[in-house]
Amino acid sequence: MKKIIAALFLSFIIFSCSDTKKQEKDLFNEVIKVHDRVMSKDQLIMINKMQLDTLIKQNKTPEITAEATQHSKALDAADANMEAWMHEFDAENKGKSHQEIMAYLTDQKKKIDAIDSSFNVTVAAASKFIKQNKTK
Repeated sequence: MKKIIAALFLSFIIFSCSDTKKQEKDLFNEVIKVHDRVMSKDQLIMINKMQLDTLIKQNKTPEITAEATQHSKALDAADANMEAWMHEFDAENKGKSHQEIMAYLTDQKKKIDAIDSSFNVTVAAASKFIKQNKTK
């Protein structure tokens, strides 16, 4: 009877460990999925920056130039936030407990989601501005 209980306890321990690793892996994959989505928008930032630079060089009006400069700076800031996040992100999580890893990844998911939202807003605003002023 003691052997059966010991075997059950051991299997419970092994199952629990694999379940925590799966949770960690799943959350890590969610973070990376958002990261990849943001990175795919990087080209939009570069395209918008080039178009804004063209508007600035055309120097149509001081108002358009000032607003184009603001949008360009916002795009730079969004890109810099992403670069800073990538530089600080620790994918290894060595020597941390399950709770520490889950807390860290949850925090990183919130940060990368905020960066994704910022990218969306910034790119949309710049694209709208470019569209409105490109043909004028």
